[in-house]
Amino acid sequence: MSLKHLYPAIEDASRATAEYYDPVFLRYGQQFGISLQSLYLLVAIPAFAPKAVNVETLNIRSPYTAAEHYHALLQELTLADMLSEEPTGQYRINTQGLKVLKETMSGVYQVLGDIRSFPLIKQMDLASRLKVLSDTCLTAPDPPGTWCIRHVRRLDPGSRVPMMARIDQFINELKAFRDDAHLAAWRGIESNGHAWEILSYLWVRREAAQEAIFEGLVKRGQSREKSERAVELLLRRGWVTRDDGILRITPFGTEIRQTAENTTERYFLAPFSKISAVEMEQTITLIEEFHFELSKPEARK
Repeated sequence: MSLKHLYPAIEDASRATAEYYDPVFLRYGQQFGISLQSLYLLVAIPAFAPKAVNVETLNIRSPYTAAEHYHALLQELTLADMLSEEPTGQYRINTQGLKVLKETMSGVYQVLGDIRSFPLIKQMDLASRLKVLSDTCLTAPDPPGTWCIRHVRRLDPGSRVPMMARIDQFINELKAFRDDAHLAAWRGIESNGHAWEILSYLWVRREAAQEAIFEGLVKRGQSREKSERAVELLLRRGWVTRDDGILRITPFGTEIRQTAENTTERYFLAPFSKISAVEMEQTITLIEEFHFELSKPEARK
């Protein structure tokens, strides 16, 4: 089995686990009167402790998201008395925020602990293997660097949580390292994260109506004006064309985006050269089995 199967397997496993705990986050968001996006942000903020967090820090991992969008989420949490705002635009989680965080994560851990479709002995095996992968990624050179994975590692709840929560933690760490790899791969080519995401959208779909792209990326909080400027940038670079409101990626744009993808894959997989091919194949197989078992309809009953 090729190492190229690793990240798709990780993504599938992540989605399967999220099917169990996303409803929990939704319930607690409603209970505490904040949006789901704000609750997810609250959960991530302890990764930056003891430092305060600001919009610029949040944009490091997600340069695709509008700064104004992050500011709105931080303000929502501040108005809900879960963050304390400092004069310099810095935010810190406060006592109420920690209380909400603890109650929410207790609910998440309970749901994960109740999963029985994947045997405990296999959970232990998978958690151990994923930790080995993650620990190996933490030793990666720069590029790609380890900013994202190091911050996610700070959220590790340790051995006091159910084994399924440990698996989810290490999956999130590996996803973070993939972000490290991808950020390192494209930032030497383009500095505009919004433009890069539009290019990526077209790289997958080949063509799309400009309006559909803008609507598909509205979750990032980008204004129409910024989206139009990003498209104009891509047009000037010759990476896309526009005809009657339809954007199409050019052969040059495809080459640029594919080169970044190849570099991402190379950066992401490089640390695993230290692990035997047999062990990597066993790990990928186990991740795929994890996804298969959690995705069975009867597993949710």
